[in-house]
Amino acid sequence: MRGPGNLYGSCPTGWAHDTSRCSHGGAGVTAEAARAAEKMAVAVMAEGFSFSTETITVRAGAEVTIEFDNRDDGTPHNVAVYTDASASEAIFIGEVVTGPAEITYTFTAPETPGNYFFRCDVHPSMHGAFVVT
Repeated sequence: MRGPGNLYGSCPTGWAHDTSRCSHGGAGVTAEAARAAEKMAVAVMAEGFSFSTETITVRAGAEVTIEFDNRDDGTPHNVAVYTDASASEAIFIGEVVTGPAEITYTFTAPETPGNYFFRCDVHPSMHGAFVVT
């Protein structure tokens, strides 16, 4: 069935095409590609030398945005994500900001589901679980 303006003639109306095949939009999209395109936003606040959450949960491979709000006047904080509590292998290290200040961090979550670790690098006693599902 040809649609108006369809130069290739072999693709039904509403389908995308190139010179060799037709697609109705979902063809060829792997689960990994769909997951990688997923975006997740998380709000984290630092106040009184503690984070507003003890657990951050995201999907494997997702683009993660952390809206970080440092409410501690004159105190530097950040959010950093590591493979484990030893903090020897970083996944993401956010810029340190002195409060009161807000910053947006964006990074890609690990592809492997599991339990990871986040903390403030300036005050390592501020920490929590970064869970990838």
